[in-house]
Order: sequence, then structure tokens, then C-alpha cells
Amino acid sequence: MEYGTTILSREDVMEGIPEMIDDIQVEATFPDGTKLVTVHSPIK
Repeated sequence: MEYGTTILSREDVMEGIPEMIDDIQVEATFPDGTKLVTVHSPIK
């Protein structure tokens, strides 16, 4: 989940967007089934 905070930076998005997005949730498939993964403060 820590890796998720490195994908987008403030330079990649429009002004004001990082403040609007508190969390991103992704449903991911793992060997033991699907899980909902939450990335907090995804845009640094």
C-alpha cells in the first residue's frame, strides 16, 4: 500500500486535486481471493 503513494505526485495532477482525494480503494485479486485495498493520501 505504501507503493501506491509513489505512483502520482502533485506535478502529475491538476491544482487542488490532491486535497480532494483522501483515499483510493482498489479491489485486487490475490492467490487467496479478492481484497479491497485502501491507499490513504495517495497523492504526495
